[in-house]
Amino acid sequence: MKNKKMMIWIVLAVLGAVAVFLAGSYLMVHGYYMKMNIDDGNEVYGKDQLSNNAMSYEAGPEYEEEEAAGPDSDQADINALEDAIRINMKSNAEEIEGEGDVFNILLIGCDTRQEGGTGRADSIILISINKKQEKIVATSIMRDIYVEIPGYGNNRINAAYAYGGADLLMETIEKNFKIEINRYASADFFVFMDIVDQIGGVEMEVSDEEARVMNGYINDLNFILGEAKDTDCLKGGGTYLLNGKQALGYSRIRYVGNADFERTQRQRNILEQIFLEIKDCNLIELNSLLNKILPEVTTDLTEGETITLALGMSSYGKYELVQSRVPYDGTYRSMRIRGMAVLGIDFEENIRNMKRDIYQI
Repeated sequence: MKNKKMMIWIVLAVLGAVAVFLAGSYLMVHGYYMKMNIDDGNEVYGKDQLSNNAMSYEAGPEYEEEEAAGPDSDQADINALEDAIRINMKSNAEEIEGEGDVFNILLIGCDTRQEGGTGRADSIILISINKKQEKIVATSIMRDIYVEIPGYGNNRINAAYAYGGADLLMETIEKNFKIEINRYASADFFVFMDIVDQIGGVEMEVSDEEARVMNGYINDLNFILGEAKDTDCLKGGGTYLLNGKQALGYSRIRYVGNADFERTQRQRNILEQIFLEIKDCNLIELNSLLNKILPEVTTDLTEGETITLALGMSSYGKYELVQSRVPYDGTYRSMRIRGMAVLGIDFEENIRNMKRDIYQI
């Protein structure tokens, strides 16, 4: 009888310790969750509706590499692309793909400098957490892809964010690519800078031409931040440990090398470096990082989903990180429509490739 009572007390003690741990874990994650700006479908609420950084960012000038002008593409080619878009949008054969073992989060890097609007989505990256395959697939969706934006006609895909925010951008991706987007997280460029600074920088090899263009963006940021001209500018090409400001300049380079294709590659390279650094952070470093960046993030993740993701963090750090890009090689052509440089893509091929990479089907 005495041993039986002892076993009962041991079980109760263990259960009590588990309950305390779970309660503490919930309170910790709940605290982090409440730091973010939460989009509940009605309004965005949180500690900050708009970060001071974003507000000051709108006041600064914009450094932008010039886009080569030229005549529109042949009208027959434009008509063929418009027909392909219409057929793809009306097709009932391709249902939106979803999978219980895959959670898709759309990361939106937004340029909020335009007065009175949300700005366009400068960076669109779909993060697919595939638990069955133990992979995280980072898919850049190039901003110049010419698609139908529901309710607004055909345009570059990044215009969807300016027209209707994250909801319209997600709907545009889902209907054009038949891929389910579960949730989104958006932030301005300053969050990106803060993350890189918090992890101590990212190491990148930079060419002379990349350094020249980077310096233009860096000086743009210097003006916005009230810092002296040429602060943090690079002297030339080489291997650097880039701070947040420099990494942002690097990730925005568009017309060096293979134009926007290399720009999205640079973004994914930096994202990979951030992932590798964060997974090795200790609890103190991770806490400092989260407290810094979460108030500047807007998301429609539910608290339950946030807790599930947080509990899986230790496992996700062991997942294989795979890079991808839409459009895929050989599935697009560069065109000009209404004066815009756009990418006319083969929707069938890109949809097939996306489903293969994200869902392994």
